[in-house]
Amino acid sequence: MKGVVPLEDELGDVVEKALKLMGWREDELAARTGIEVNRIKDALDYRYDFSSEELAALARELRLNEVGLRALAEGRYPQPEAPGLAFGLHRLAMPYGVGVVNAYLLRHRSDRDAVLVDSGSCSRALLAAWPEEVEHLQAHFVTHWDSDHAGGCRDTMARFGLSYCLGPGPERDFVRVMRDQEVVESGGFRVQALSTPGPASEHHCYLVEWMGCRRSCRVLFSGDLFFCGSIGNDFCARTAVRDHARRLWNTLPGDTIVAPGHGPLTTVENEREFNPFAAS
Repeated sequence: MKGVVPLEDELGDVVEKALKLMGWREDELAARTGIEVNRIKDALDYRYDFSSEELAALARELRLNEVGLRALAEGRYPQPEAPGLAFGLHRLAMPYGVGVVNAYLLRHRSDRDAVLVDSGSCSRALLAAWPEEVEHLQAHFVTHWDSDHAGGCRDTMARFGLSYCLGPGPERDFVRVMRDQEVVESGGFRVQALSTPGPASEHHCYLVEWMGCRRSCRVLFSGDLFFCGSIGNDFCARTAVRDHARRLWNTLPGDTIVAPGHGPLTTVENEREFNPFAAS
């Protein structure tokens, strides 16, 4: 997790998502904060110069974590160092549109076998980011079926000789559907599916532990539920994404590493403390 990786969302994205959560228009926010409506619209278009008092007003009215909102506005949102892992975690960052989408490989450090989470938009982009030391796949898990996360799924399965992948519904011929809280053991890893619909009608996060580890050593693959410094868009219910994210922040150990579908790695503790959508 060393170095600074661009965040998935900027201040404008966070304000826009918070407005949707509240069910407000820009002019309603302007009336509540005393900030001119055109300046709010500029912020949604990534042009902002809010004062300290205005940031406080935005956080108060939008029910956002003020500490995290300020950090985001000032370009200093924390990217924590990951707790040490007893296994390899590879972030495969691939271009997608104007941004980047992540897939991940898990493996024991001396093995050439791995477990894959998501596959990016196409197998060509995935293989361009693929580490040469990984030659075989034990299993392929998918968080949800959006094209940027699962577009390379079937070609990748064929390349590595997998007869199915594991993921959320709906049922289909190449998927073994995992149910909420179901656990699968693969490649020495214990993978638990956590149903978190919202970013998609069927969406899983995966909580992964290496069964050979004698100490706390967990990774949460959060897909599009939440990222370092933000949450995903909600396409199912107005507050489902935020509510699922808060539930995980409040129940998982703080040192759990979070591997999101976009942006840099983070930890549960970091998002619990700084994420603008954490309870303020």
